[in-house]
Amino acid sequence: MKVSRRIGLLILMVVIGIAPLVSVALAGLIAESNGCALHEGFAQPCIVFGADIGGVLYTMAVMGWLMLISLFFLGGGLLGLAWEGILLVLRRMSRR
Repeated sequence: MKVSRRIGLLILMVVIGIAPLVSVALAGLIAESNGCALHEGFAQPCIVFGADIGGVLYTMAVMGWLMLISLFFLGGGLLGLAWEGILLVLRRMSRR
C-alpha cells in the first residue's frame, strides 16, 4: 500500500474516532446557546427559529456513547500517524 493511501486511511480513522466527541460538543453548544436543557434521560423541548430540535439534540448527545468504540479508531489512527512520521524522519536521515 502506498504511503499516501496509508496516511489517508489513518486520517479517516482519526476523523471517525473524533466524530462522536464533536457531536456531543456541538449538541451541548447549541442547547446552551439557546437556553435548553440537555441530558441523556429523555429529549427536552428546545425551540430554535420556531422549530423543536430537542430530539435531534438528544440524539446528538447520546451519540457520545459511540465513543466507547470509536476511541479505538482514534488511538489506532494517531499511533499510525505517529509511526508514519517516525518512518519519514528516519528515511530522510538515511538519505543524508
